[in-house]
Amino acid sequence: MKKLLCCVPALIFVLVSSMLFAGEYNYIYRGARPLGMGGAFVAVSNDQNALFYNPAGLSHVPDRRLVLLAVEAEVGQGAYDAYTDILDVDTDNELEVAEFLRDYIGEYSHAAAAVFPYYIRPHFAFGIFGAANTNFIARNYQYPSLVIDSTADVGAALGYAHAFFNDALSIGASLKYVVRKSLNETYTVPDITSDNFDDMVEDDVQDGSGILLDIGFIYRFEKVAIGQKDVVFQIGLSANNLIGSDMGHARDIEEHVDVGIAASVDSWLFALDYFDVAGMIDDDDDPGKRIRIGVEYQFEKLFAVRAGLYQGYTTLGLEIDARYVLIDLLTYAEEVGTYAGQHRDRRYMLGLKFGF
Repeated sequence: MKKLLCCVPALIFVLVSSMLFAGEYNYIYRGARPLGMGGAFVAVSNDQNALFYNPAGLSHVPDRRLVLLAVEAEVGQGAYDAYTDILDVDTDNELEVAEFLRDYIGEYSHAAAAVFPYYIRPHFAFGIFGAANTNFIARNYQYPSLVIDSTADVGAALGYAHAFFNDALSIGASLKYVVRKSLNETYTVPDITSDNFDDMVEDDVQDGSGILLDIGFIYRFEKVAIGQKDVVFQIGLSANNLIGSDMGHARDIEEHVDVGIAASVDSWLFALDYFDVAGMIDDDDDPGKRIRIGVEYQFEKLFAVRAGLYQGYTTLGLEIDARYVLIDLLTYAEEVGTYAGQHRDRRYMLGLKFGF
């Protein structure tokens, strides 16, 4: 009986950890600009990100641009701390690996990277993308283990939009061909320290592919005079990842329908989105995780400052446009629990684009 009572706290911790880290929503690519605006982009989508948010926004692309190299990298605070500590760990030693995992029980570690060269002009966009997203969680204090949840996507995206009724209504569609590899496995300390750990992980990776269809709409209202300012309102709706969302043996890509509203006045842009309005993603049913609010201020064409609320957490973004070189700096937090405000993972992103 005494041994059983000693095990109860550990059992409770394992159960709570499993409930706490429900995992983040699955995605292919999220750009620095939308995330800087709190993820509110459905009624905006007037750049290359329209291929992943709302293709109808391609009707509002202001000019053409060819980006030959676009690289983004992001890391969570937990992943940075874990990386600095693991440098001192002998990964062939079971005792050291076990102690390291115990120090990070329940901590969420995230790292991601993406490349996305593209060509865009009014009404049309094409891009080639590659994105990798990895999360680590250590569990079970008595017998430490490491949960790895990772996806890697490569593919191409093509989108077109057309405007009707004197450019008031825009309708667009995009196709994405995606080749996906995913991994969701738990590894024990003997697994991690074994000589064939790399082969073990490689054998556990699942493969799949699919062709995804997005359809979107944006309606732009007549200018409204508020005080001495003219304000333009837009509403948007986008149905994403229709058909082909089954990735075979790899993790599926969820379908979702999003709605949004945006208002622009002078150099200011305000936006509000509700993600997955139809409740098609069944990971959770929390409205707080689905609300996105954002604002952007554009200073001529030199730089833009962005801020927002994403899943209840603040986002901040800065873009510097030097014509041939564009730099993005971003911080945001992802809710990795089952409801907004439960457990955040603060992340930092750096993006570099080269083109003309």
